[in-house]
Amino acid sequence: MIRLKRNNFALIITSLLLTSCFREDEVVVPQKPGDVETVVIEMLPDYTIQTWFSFEHGIVSSGNRDSWDLAIETQEGNYTLWLNTSLFMYAAHTGIADFSVPLQTAGMEWKFDASDGSETGNAIGKWWTADGSGFRENGEVILIDRGIDSEGMPRGYLKIQPRIDPQSGAVSIRIARPDGADERVLDFPRDPARRFSTLSFDNGAPDPQTEPPAGRWDLLFTTYTTLLFTNTGEPYPYLVNGVLLNDTLVMAALDTLKPFAEIDRDYAETLWLSHQRDIIGYEWKQINGDVTSGDITYTAQSDWTYLVRNREGLFYKMRFIDFYNNQGKKGYPTFEFQRL
Repeated sequence: MIRLKRNNFALIITSLLLTSCFREDEVVVPQKPGDVETVVIEMLPDYTIQTWFSFEHGIVSSGNRDSWDLAIETQEGNYTLWLNTSLFMYAAHTGIADFSVPLQTAGMEWKFDASDGSETGNAIGKWWTADGSGFRENGEVILIDRGIDSEGMPRGYLKIQPRIDPQSGAVSIRIARPDGADERVLDFPRDPARRFSTLSFDNGAPDPQTEPPAGRWDLLFTTYTTLLFTNTGEPYPYLVNGVLLNDTLVMAALDTLKPFAEIDRDYAETLWLSHQRDIIGYEWKQINGDVTSGDITYTAQSDWTYLVRNREGLFYKMRFIDFYNNQGKKGYPTFEFQRL
């Protein structure tokens, strides 16, 4: 992990643990347990790679984490915009509707998206309204801090103004530098087959989309921004390396009591499962050394087991056994899993 502090921002994070269950009429026929399999995820030592993983299909997709800036919800009636927090991105509300007004970045109230995936922790918030004639934007100009690249260098600032076409419902993003230079408009497609559709401020919407269809993946291995606390309880943002859920279709729980080999389906069904996006998170690896100096190593918490119920209602157990490859390079999460 790389500790990164920020001045002039407000930390608004709601820690909501969303527990849920599948529909009562959804019956999954028990199967014979599968074999224990081992998977290595290649994030690379600078953590530049994001990887989408399925317990059924293995690695589904991967790509560079700086290939997109914004993601948009694809569910009908939901236009929530999410920052690419793997780049340590922030947003600030300006209260201004006139896009031509030059803006200053100093003194703004900067926010980042909550890593638990709760909409109450979304930095941009609800930028649209609905009435009898359909959906329309509120017109506010929003400042974006594009975060940092893989070498820790700033990626700069932009201002954006999301738009909704009143006839088609299509979304576009008006973009410029804070002083108004380099103004352009990018279309933001919303593919209903995906959890999110993504957009790059540099290159527009990628084709194919960065994220695979929602029914094809369970876990995303990536860096992301979260909120940590000092020994005195002072909050600060931190860029961590971990695992996020496909949180509309997949549920998970952590068990630290029972050995991995002894966990079966009957035991898994006694646990409370959560849709919380960062329920697996980053704490499956223990930090050894001094974080402030960067002289650290990682040890996998191999006695921690995560139980995951996937999109098909099947249970899997997984545990992390390493964070290094055979050459001793970090950034290669290694885990075992088994279908129960």
